[in-house]
Amino acid sequence: MASGFGARGSEGRCAPVWREFTKCVNEADDRSACFKFREDYVECLHHKKEYRRENEIENERQRRNEEHANAKKEALLKEMRTFSWVTDEKYAPKK
Repeated sequence: MASGFGARGSEGRCAPVWREFTKCVNEADDRSACFKFREDYVECLHHKKEYRRENEIENERQRRNEEHANAKKEALLKEMRTFSWVTDEKYAPKK
């Protein structure tokens, strides 16, 4: 985990962050001062914040696409309602 070696023999991607964290823990009088370093190290290992942000962005993109599609659908239905041959209640003007 924090050996400093990566999966393919070189330095691991989180080794520099781990070194900063351990340096802080060794030098700090109050370990709570090292919370940011610990948080950075855990994020480097698991990417939870990154994944959460990506999911938020994707959900917002889907919501906007659905809004856009619904607006286009309503505009099309409104246009269809203007034709006299459309008498189906499904497409009748809403009151």
